[in-house]
Amino acid sequence: MKLTKMTERNMIDRKIVEGLLAHKSQRTLVNELRVGFRRIAKVEKLARDAGYLDGGVPLPAFPEALFEERLRAPSQPSDPEEKLLPHMAWMAERLAAGWHKVTLHEEISAKVPVGRSSFYRFLDRHNLGAPAERDRVVPEIVHRPGEALLLDWGHLCTIKCPDTGKKRMVWAFVGILGFSRLMTVRLVWTNSVDVTMAAIEEMLVEFGGVPSRVTSDNPKCFALQADKYQPLLNPAFEMLASHYGFVIECLPPRDPEKKGKVERPVPFVRRLFEAHGEWKGIEEAQEYLDRKVAIANERKHGTTGEKPNFRFIDAEKSALKELPPLRFERQEMAEPTVRQDGHVRFKGKYYSVGEGLRGQDVVVLGNARLVRIYHKGKLLCVHERVTDRAESKSTKEEHKKPWERTFSDNDHLLEKAARIGSSVRTLVECVLATQNGFVETRMVWGLFHLATLYSRKDVDDACGMALEIRGHSYREVKRILESTSTPTKQEGKRKHAFTRDMNEYTNHIKTKELAHERHDTARPTSHPEALDRRSGASQSALGNEEKYTNRMGCLAPRA
Repeated sequence: MKLTKMTERNMIDRKIVEGLLAHKSQRTLVNELRVGFRRIAKVEKLARDAGYLDGGVPLPAFPEALFEERLRAPSQPSDPEEKLLPHMAWMAERLAAGWHKVTLHEEISAKVPVGRSSFYRFLDRHNLGAPAERDRVVPEIVHRPGEALLLDWGHLCTIKCPDTGKKRMVWAFVGILGFSRLMTVRLVWTNSVDVTMAAIEEMLVEFGGVPSRVTSDNPKCFALQADKYQPLLNPAFEMLASHYGFVIECLPPRDPEKKGKVERPVPFVRRLFEAHGEWKGIEEAQEYLDRKVAIANERKHGTTGEKPNFRFIDAEKSALKELPPLRFERQEMAEPTVRQDGHVRFKGKYYSVGEGLRGQDVVVLGNARLVRIYHKGKLLCVHERVTDRAESKSTKEEHKKPWERTFSDNDHLLEKAARIGSSVRTLVECVLATQNGFVETRMVWGLFHLATLYSRKDVDDACGMALEIRGHSYREVKRILESTSTPTKQEGKRKHAFTRDMNEYTNHIKTKELAHERHDTARPTSHPEALDRRSGASQSALGNEEKYTNRMGCLAPRA
């Protein structure tokens, strides 16, 4: 319990008088009570006048004061007291709403020019607010000029959206240079990849240079997977780091003390914003916070003892690397799953990654020109972004089956035609010259199919006759062959590779029945009737072999 100054003075006076009655010397009382000789001499004189030291007057009971004249009347109010008294109700209301004392002083200074010490004494005299608690000091991590930019997010406030009427959270993205403690803040709605990258770029432009390292926690926009030793970094963040030339440092999980220089100022940013009035939009709020942060950067820092902006200009700005001439191209990010057809969906279009990753999660980054697909930090493939409304898929040639691939030339078709005959090659050249894509390719493969039904000489002769009458089509060559040649192979339904002849199933059934008979005759038995029954069963099975073939043939292995 905190004692008032009057109560504390009365207690010291009582202890001095009690020590004098115990015949203690003034030096002993000075050492025990930590008071001066003048005060002990003054209290001793008051005690003799009151009769306490002669033994004639007993000491009054505690906590009654020993000396009435020590209860001094309050002094005349000072000049700050008179200025601040009319605003006491307003200050009490703001402190009850959660404002800090320093925020209250910043706002009241615009109305009443009063020093900070006089303002704090006024609050103490009138018991307004409680003293701020301080945490223990964490050992400092020393950064050299231009070495590190520390980043962190913090919930700034929750506002009611004027358009939708729903509550929405506003986040403060705080960046602090490790050496100078120069602070900058960006207000954002989310920590998505594009918003975060844009905020970092704005910070670097504001600093006028690039630090050697950027330190942060492990949000998804920075690290896809946190790890104590080496996190799996987000490819978009790696591309940004490569463009600006800084090293990424994602700290180990659950170890925020390693970036305490930015962890601790996050509540300070909330304190800077607490005097903001009605929400008028994130742009207006950003301007208000920029003014507050500029004032904060002009004050002495509690650790360095220097003003951050002066320390930055004097020692750190020259140590930063130059900004690249071009801004970083914005990247859109998605984390889709590979579909069964080997494609991933990104912004309404589909891009191939191959069949080996079906059901796997990948990371897709896209800009205005290219789409990059990553799996566990490894670049799989790069596609040109599909922008044509008539197209929906981009499939690479290496991801297609061999018969689905479109070759850049037709040499393989001409070589195959030349092996059949010279007239076939000439006719194929005439068909391909029309450049109708899949239409003429089908006709070419039809000509090759005719070479499997007729002899190559007949097909070559038919193609020669078709060239003479300018019948450059598959159907014309087929008509000629049907009227002039005899097919060497009948075209019909192709037999499946695993289809077997019915005789194979019948022989298998008979083999199994004979094996059963040998087994039964070899086994000794004392019941002849049983042998007759088994023999009868075997004959019945052989007599119904067609029935067993239909039922069990599908289960018989190939001999």
